Amino acid sequence: MQKNDGPLLLRLMGKIGSVMFACLLVAACATGPEPGAREIVRRDIPAFDYPYDNPWIATVLRTPESQLAPRSEAPRRDATLQVFPDREVPEGFWYYRGLNYSYFAQPHPAPMIFMIAGTGADSRSGLMDSLGRILHHAGFHVVLLPSPTHSNFIVTASTTYLPGNGPQDAADLYRVMRMIHGELSRSLEITETHLAGYSLGAWHAAFTAKLDEEEKALNFQRVLLLSPPLSLYHSLVTVEQFLLNNLPGGIDSLDHFLDQAIQRIALVFQNTDAMDFSDEDYALQSLLQTTFGDERLAAAVGLSFRLASANMVFTADVMRRMGYVFPRDLPFRSTTPLGRYLGISLRVSFLDYFDDVFSAYYGGEPGLDLIEQSSLNSIGEYLSRSEKIGMLTSRDDIILGPGDLEQLQALFGERAWIFPQGGHLGSLEHRAVAAHLVNFFIQ
Repeated sequence: MQKNDGPLLLRLMGKIGSVMFACLLVAACATGPEPGAREIVRRDIPAFDYPYDNPWIATVLRTPESQLAPRSEAPRRDATLQVFPDREVPEGFWYYRGLNYSYFAQPHPAPMIFMIAGTGADSRSGLMDSLGRILHHAGFHVVLLPSPTHSNFIVTASTTYLPGNGPQDAADLYRVMRMIHGELSRSLEITETHLAGYSLGAWHAAFTAKLDEEEKALNFQRVLLLSPPLSLYHSLVTVEQFLLNNLPGGIDSLDHFLDQAIQRIALVFQNTDAMDFSDEDYALQSLLQTTFGDERLAAAVGLSFRLASANMVFTADVMRRMGYVFPRDLPFRSTTPLGRYLGISLRVSFLDYFDDVFSAYYGGEPGLDLIEQSSLNSIGEYLSRSEKIGMLTSRDDIILGPGDLEQLQALFGERAWIFPQGGHLGSLEHRAVAAHLVNFFIQ
């Protein structure tokens, strides 16, 4: 078996027939900021003419090119941070030299925005790159961070190796942000600091904002949650049903469906052992090539979350030596054939992880307390009174359950912007939505 040649990037939810974003060359670090800050000007809000009123199509196709917000063409800078320099990492994760993050820098003094990725995504995924370019075009320094559920973060920056606990993940993220802010401030002039995140990253941003309110090391001036789940647990239940309820032949065909998916994935990625399904730029064409109905789209979206779950569970299991998926006493090496563990990992849902692994570590037997703690309502008092925190989402967001949208509106009041359509993250790059995004960070 040949050595892994690094992590694969598999498109989980994205435009059908789209191609991967071209890799941007890593630019040299700036030698120093140019004098004189450029004023960041509020934008006029264009009409919201988003074309897809079907939330499944919106989630998969996202925003048509003709309606995309203006974006920067500047080179994205990809960097590595040594969070725990003395940590022993299994040789099988040889391609993780540290925490991978990305940033866009202004040549003059500017505010900095930290952006946290959604479930299983890293800093170089398509949506992260796009949001970074939108904000950089507006005049901000932008730092893009992987999700705490991404394998790179678990291996290099997580304290427990078990993502999903809001306060614990926030502490890990906050440590990383402080280190990056310290490094970049040597070459960039940062006038103030903001925070944002999308999907699960928005959920993480809420807990991180509360931690910053207590520690005041970064003093976030504005915090924006983009399409957050109200309850992580309840959204995971909802997403799991996308797959289970929309399989051809029902739940009894799950094994057959997953076997087919594994075979198709293996055909595409047969020359590598790395198991990393984290990018949002590569279409699952093999799963959507015959029909384009809601059931097939829902099953594909559900499978995309299973891929993220497989990646997360496998990594956590190896790092903690739990023996849940990967044998506890077997060394994880670059020559380990991962194909045999892909099928096992794909059969483990986020809910399995929550019940079997997460709950055992954080709260013994699965119970209501942990479920309640996974909701933004657990920090609802803080979110309700903090004028610096806003929320933006779509009325038809597919990860929200009955009553979730109303509870989010109650939490944020006038600081909530609800767009009529867009599914989950589908309209986020639309020029009208992006204008709201940019304007929120302008005092």
